Parts: sequence; C-alpha cells; structure tokens
Amino acid sequence: MQPIGIDELKKIQNEILDEVVAFCEAHGIRYCLAYGTLLGAVRHKGYIPWDDDIDIHMPRPDYERFIELYNQKENSEYKVVTHELDRRYHVPFAKIYRKGTIVNEFFYKQSVFGAYVDIFPLDGIKSKWQAYICGQCIRFMYIKTMIFCNRQTLARKARLLATKLILLPFTSHFILKSMRRIATMHDYEKCKHVCSFGSRTAMREILPREVFDDSTTVTFESSEYRAPKGFDRYLTQKYGNYMQLPPEDKRVSSHDSQAYYL
Repeated sequence: MQPIGIDELKKIQNEILDEVVAFCEAHGIRYCLAYGTLLGAVRHKGYIPWDDDIDIHMPRPDYERFIELYNQKENSEYKVVTHELDRRYHVPFAKIYRKGTIVNEFFYKQSVFGAYVDIFPLDGIKSKWQAYICGQCIRFMYIKTMIFCNRQTLARKARLLATKLILLPFTSHFILKSMRRIATMHDYEKCKHVCSFGSRTAMREILPREVFDDSTTVTFESSEYRAPKGFDRYLTQKYGNYMQLPPEDKRVSSHDSQAYYL
C-alpha cells in the first residue's frame, strides 16, 4: 500500500466535499460545514493548520435522503457508509469515502473504509437526557472498539479491560441501534431545539433550530460553502472565544490514523 501524505489527503477530502455539495445542491438537500471545518473557515479561511479532516451537518430528513440517494449512483468513486449499511462500521454518523483508499486507525478496530468526510445528522431534541444517554452510548462504543497499545499505561489498560468486560453482553450494533432510536424520537421539523447526538460533546451542542434554519456562505480553501446563519452562536457554544488561538501545546490533531492508496 502507498501512504497518502497530509497534503494529498486534504486534497482528496476537498474533492469529496465538493462531490457532496454538488450532489446536495442538485437534489435540494440541506447541509452546512460543521465543527473544526466551520471554525477553520471562519478563522483561517480553510483548514485549521493542525487539523486533518472535514465535517458537515445535515438535518436528519436530509441526511437520510442523502444516504438513500447517493449510493444509487453508478460508477461513482465515492461511497457512503453507516452502521445500518455495514456492521463493520462502528460510529453513529455517516462517512463518505473514496474507493481505492483505506484509513488505518492506531487506537481502534478498523471502522473506516477509506479517506473520508464525516456527515453528522442534526436531530430534534426536547430533553437533555437524550443528549446525555447518546453521549454515554458513544463513550461505550469508543471503549468497545479501542485496542490495547504500547502508548497506554498499565492502569489505563486495566480500566479499559474492566469496562470492556462489563460491555461484553452488548454488541456494537445493539448500542448504535439503541442510540439511533433515542436520537430520532422527535421530528426535526417540529422541534425548537436540535442536537448533533453523534458527537462526544452532545450536551454542549443543543441549539435553537433557528441557528440552522437559514444559511450563509463562508470560504474554505478558496471555495464557498454553506454555513449556519447562526454560526457565531454555534461556534461560541462549542469553542468559547473561538477566534483566539489555543496554546501552542494544544495545536495538534486529535486523530491518530494513516491513509493509504490500495
């Protein structure tokens, strides 16, 4: 396998983003940049210098329609994967990945099939307990799929093993299916507040739906993409004073993986 360098990986990710955006525009599917991608667009006009992925949001009705329609494309070099479509996939949101590539995770069982863009659904929420329970489900999933490695201390390995034993009766598919049932219990269009339940920080991501009801455009790597009209509230709630750079020792990627051409 041929390793994919960071610059080439970002090029692939941008191509995937453009593919998603073109498909969404052609089919009337709502989307917007999310998380560090949105922060990077607002603060840096592109990637956060130490970041290495792209995230987008879609309201749940649009998210489901995108997944249903996209994989019907013939001869596409990209594919959408969810845990409903492939039980080897272990996260509660979709990825669209480039065929002919693979991403090896250093700390988790293989659940990524290629160089990708993350697609996080936005769901309606009426009670904070939904976000709390979904957050716990995500935590359980990361523990179940985490592998032991030399970077972990003996105490960390012991805690990890104990939790894995407790979770042994529950399959990954059962946890993700239960989480989805909780996340989708309310109609997005009928709720005043929405949440990205697929994030480990879901409790901090409960926002008025009006933040996402209208969109504006922002520049990301020399191209224009949709962003929530209320991006300032979104970024402030998620990151605080988001225009201030973090300390230098915090300017590192949160991902431990390597992409390859097959």
